[in-house]
Amino acid sequence: QTARLFPKGTGAEEPGLWPGGDHATAHLARAMALKVTPVLLLLPAAALVLWGASASQEQYDRFLLQHFDAKPKGREDRYCNNRMRYMMKEDRRRYPNPGPKVCKETNTFIHGNSDDIKAICTSHGGRNYVTRTGQAMRQSLRPFQVTTCTWHGGKPLDNCQYRAARDSRMIVVACDEHEHPVHFAESQI
Repeated sequence: QTARLFPKGTGAEEPGLWPGGDHATAHLARAMALKVTPVLLLLPAAALVLWGASASQEQYDRFLLQHFDAKPKGREDRYCNNRMRYMMKEDRRRYPNPGPKVCKETNTFIHGNSDDIKAICTSHGGRNYVTRTGQAMRQSLRPFQVTTCTWHGGKPLDNCQYRAARDSRMIVVACDEHEHPVHFAESQI
């Protein structure tokens, strides 16, 4: 038994017939149906690719929110208190998490150009780096100005208190398949 290309009752279920048409019209209709089928099969694959790209972009955007501040206004304790408060509230708003609200123990903000940070994931700005636990990451080829904020008291989220430590150092990041940094390795260097 053959599969039906056309609805029952249209006259097209008879071999070679198409309502109001001849054998050539029926042949053309079948050929068009066969050409469209592979395209329809590709749609789910295309959707998966787009979903993967958007998930990757979301991870990169979250990395920037949590670890990037191009031009900080001061880099003292007050900077850390304000920047961490903003980052934690914005992170919970963008990426809702039903877990408890807690003060983040440590967070580092990288200062400079986001393109320079992104370049760490390429041969132009970074080199392969393997952590003590065997994770493959990328290390910057040049030092970056950073501010590390370390929690020293207070309650979440509005009253977390931080100490600031300024430094210039090489940084280590994990990169995705699109050469975007998606994770900052706090304790690697």
